Amino acid sequence: MKIFIRFIFIINVVSFLFPNSKNQLSDQRIANMIPKYFNREHHSPNIKRISIYAKENEKYLHLEIDVNRNRYEGELDFTLNAMANITQYAKIPFDNFIVIMYPAIKSKEPEIIKADAGCTIDYLINKRTNKKRWLARCVKISTDFENFVVPNSSSTPKNDNSSDKTIYYILLLVALPFIFFIFLRRK
Repeated sequence: MKIFIRFIFIINVVSFLFPNSKNQLSDQRIANMIPKYFNREHHSPNIKRISIYAKENEKYLHLEIDVNRNRYEGELDFTLNAMANITQYAKIPFDNFIVIMYPAIKSKEPEIIKADAGCTIDYLINKRTNKKRWLARCVKISTDFENFVVPNSSSTPKNDNSSDKTIYYILLLVALPFIFFIFLRRK
């Protein structure tokens, strides 16, 4: 029985020394981090709207930005890179990214980009796919707003248990071996 207690104690110590490498961020925290990410870069586009929602059992991160026609390409790349960098740490992974780019010239139509989140993270962060394949399979560019109707912000995303229970599990894992040790010691 002493070996069992030592084994549990060692497992608890090791789990504290080597925690999970990726933080698990809630949707609210991701929405709060995006403007901070954009503020760090001097040439980042202005954010008009950030929205996280669920539609047809898929989770979306929706950004609306103002773009300058001189830096049109760079602003889209920056926006998708920011979305991929932040959302790779989400508790519940995102299924799609939607970026609506409003040009500075009012006579031009806004452009909408819908990108598969997993594929975009693989391309921009993990470097598992090339640009040609990513553009062909993962990205859809349109000016048709009918296909990209955004639901009200009151809609709820996938089941996100924001009440972080990990602290309770950690306390339970730490406390159980000591409780067993105290009970066994009294006998």
